[in-house]
Amino acid sequence: MESLMSKMDEHWIIDVGNTRTKLVVFQDDSIVQVLSDEEAEAHGQKAMNEGSLPALTLVAASGETSKFWNAWSREYADRHTDSKTVFNLVNAKDTGLPSNYESMATLGLDRAANARAAQAEDPDSNWLIIDAGTCITADWIEHGNFIGGSIAPGIELRLRAMYAGTANLPYPENWRELASAGIGLHIGQNTIDALLAGAIGGANAELQARIEAFDTEYDEFRVGLTGGDADCLELRTRFPIFADPNLTWKGYHLILKDLVQND
Repeated sequence: MESLMSKMDEHWIIDVGNTRTKLVVFQDDSIVQVLSDEEAEAHGQKAMNEGSLPALTLVAASGETSKFWNAWSREYADRHTDSKTVFNLVNAKDTGLPSNYESMATLGLDRAANARAAQAEDPDSNWLIIDAGTCITADWIEHGNFIGGSIAPGIELRLRAMYAGTANLPYPENWRELASAGIGLHIGQNTIDALLAGAIGGANAELQARIEAFDTEYDEFRVGLTGGDADCLELRTRFPIFADPNLTWKGYHLILKDLVQND
């Protein structure tokens, strides 16, 4: 019991995506560790063996939860029979997020988490939240109310689609490294650079135009930017950009605390 008490300030988010599972460790509302796949499972098993388990855990499953985490969640719950400590989130309807969206049951959990985090950051503002990951989403939140948005292929998907759909175009394995070194977003002077200009520059131009379209319709709003590939973008806007690579996980943590409060 003493070892468990030492973790009362610790919460875990188990983020089950389509291709990877990440374990995000919060202490006193701050992220202190992010582990992926095998490392995450090893950390979970070590905590179970040592009895140093977190006070609360949220399993946010956009993809299929592995046998390990299913078994871990069951054992974790069995050790805390006096109170509910593990929450499984598989449907955005369960987040309690205020929304006009017609199909909350099919809304991506990450989109709901982004909206919850923006709502906490500045509840009085309208938000356009851009998440550049496997897909690029751009979602509109109006005074805390999730309205809807768009889903488009991410940079990786665009490059893979060109590789798969043509006979001669290559797939640049190190495209993130090339992008971080600096590329022309509009003019490539060789095939690889042209592919990057098309995929990265095209995504950037698309989002730039989307921001400008919202600008014609709404007086003021903030732009939230997150996702693993957000660093590749060079968005320019008169609106303040709130960039946070951990926005989704912070949203999941807020949702976890909401679920505990409402349980």
